[in-house]
Amino acid sequence: MLFHCIMLHSQDYQLTWQQCYGGSNGDLSKDIVETANGYLITGGTSSNDGDVTFYHGAGDGWLIKVDTVGNILWEKTYGGSDLEYFNRIIPTSDNNFYLLGLSFSSDGDISNDPYPDSPDYWIVKIDSSGNIIWDRIVGGNMGEVLFTGDATIDGGVVAIGQTSSNDGDISVSYGGNDTWIVKLSNQGELEWDYTIGTDWFDTGQAILATSDGGYLIGSNSIILEGGIGNITCTPHTYGWVEGVLFKLDSNLNVQWQRCYGGSNHDGFFGIIEIEDGYVLTGSTSSNDGDVSGWHGESDAWIVKMDFEGNIIWQNPLGGSRTESGSNILKTNDGALISVVSTYSNDGNVSGNHSMSEYDADIWLAKLNSEGELLSQQCFGGAGNEIVEFGIVKKSDNNFVIAGQTDYGPSYDVGCTPHGGNWDVDYWVFEIKDTLTSIQIKPPITGEVKVYPNPAKEYVSFEYAGREFNNQLNIEIFNSYGEKLENLVFYESAEQIIWDCRNTRPGIYFYIFTTNGYVKTGKIIIN
Repeated sequence: MLFHCIMLHSQDYQLTWQQCYGGSNGDLSKDIVETANGYLITGGTSSNDGDVTFYHGAGDGWLIKVDTVGNILWEKTYGGSDLEYFNRIIPTSDNNFYLLGLSFSSDGDISNDPYPDSPDYWIVKIDSSGNIIWDRIVGGNMGEVLFTGDATIDGGVVAIGQTSSNDGDISVSYGGNDTWIVKLSNQGELEWDYTIGTDWFDTGQAILATSDGGYLIGSNSIILEGGIGNITCTPHTYGWVEGVLFKLDSNLNVQWQRCYGGSNHDGFFGIIEIEDGYVLTGSTSSNDGDVSGWHGESDAWIVKMDFEGNIIWQNPLGGSRTESGSNILKTNDGALISVVSTYSNDGNVSGNHSMSEYDADIWLAKLNSEGELLSQQCFGGAGNEIVEFGIVKKSDNNFVIAGQTDYGPSYDVGCTPHGGNWDVDYWVFEIKDTLTSIQIKPPITGEVKVYPNPAKEYVSFEYAGREFNNQLNIEIFNSYGEKLENLVFYESAEQIIWDCRNTRPGIYFYIFTTNGYVKTGKIIIN
């Protein structure tokens, strides 16, 4: 019964380096990308000291370049006399970068603002040294908020957010707040805009330039019965936020549109394309309609669908409090990595460090290709740690995360915010899975020893003499054949240590496999 597909269900990510960046006022990290010799991290700052060397006023977009272990190589602020910030940094096909954000200013680095006295999309193209190549304000006179975007196959960029305007660059307005998408060329020319909306509230928070040259667009919309607009799918509940997807071809023709959710608020924040469809991440407060397995308040909602928008599987992840985030990644072995913020410490979530119910940890959850939760881990301190888009995958088991913290040193947070505790700084750290990272070993021979047996606190799997060759799996089952989840393992020299202090006394069975070698046996926990 025990010899079925072996998978590793426990992870123990360790921080290999970390840094806090900022000044004495608030510094909010949003996104990170990898470069040839380090990382570019962006967001916003209201500081004029510490790591921030120049300040335009009110709040600036802030970009820092660090090396592979987090040492600052240079930093730059962007903006004018009013408020600016960036949500995304996106690499271009010509080795430059797009900064996507919002601007209230009409001076400083803003070269031309046709719509003064209102916030607008601000899209900036920079070179690898952070120098501005061009910048572009797009919007209208009533105000826009940009959330995210994506690079396009022709070297341009698409950006999505919300508009309240019915003039300027907005070709179509349905009233209220509309989801609004713009496409810019690699020279900063506005090539087209597209509106999705009703006469109520619509916010675009997810977009993907798809491999067929089209676009998959996520609008989180409140649809009223009998309302106007171009959303024609029927929501699960009128008057609540529904996740709406539009699939456009390269000529902006609608190939399909669908509504997703249940009887409460639901929406999408991130999209990736995989071999047989799409995987989306968002949030759900429902437990009916398209949603089952909800834990409470608002869960991180992971949905896999085919290329026509049919749901293949869905999984709400979280606990009794709120989870939300935009990050979903695919590993080379077909697994999925979700990195979000969590206020919970129950349900799927364990190990939250926050000392207040109003504070969050950064939460990494790993799912298999069928959407089943394999492992999870919280990162943070006693204060509030938040992540937006900031994650880089170095390998399937090695990530760099750019979030923010307001308290340290505490637990995982080893640095102190520059303005003291309760001031918000960028918090950037690298994590590595110490269990899977030991899989590459020199070829040796020998048996695996498992001891002590009976055990009380720890069980050692001593593997000296085995060639792992990227294949190492341990599973533990109880006497009913049920697999134990969320186990804690540590690496120590040429051993893997199972921490069984929280395991109930009884008889357990293990399966240890590596490189075609299988060892099974029984363990008694006293």
